[in-house]
Amino acid sequence: MEEGTFQGFLRAIGEAFRKGEPLFVVENDKALVEVEAEADGVLKEVLAEVGKAYPVGAVLGYYEEVAG
Repeated sequence: MEEGTFQGFLRAIGEAFRKGEPLFVVENDKALVEVEAEADGVLKEVLAEVGKAYPVGAVLGYYEEVAG
């Protein structure tokens, strides 16, 4: 997969999440994919637009890492 269409975050800005929980959804040519959080954190800012295609590795938003 070289790019995917951003379908949205599963958390609101200011909402906490845990490592391994689904954080956002991307659609590729085969399926909708839930992408898991890599660390415990709080979503701080969303940069990506729903329905827009982004390359793998693009910054879609920012979060603040918090101690688990």
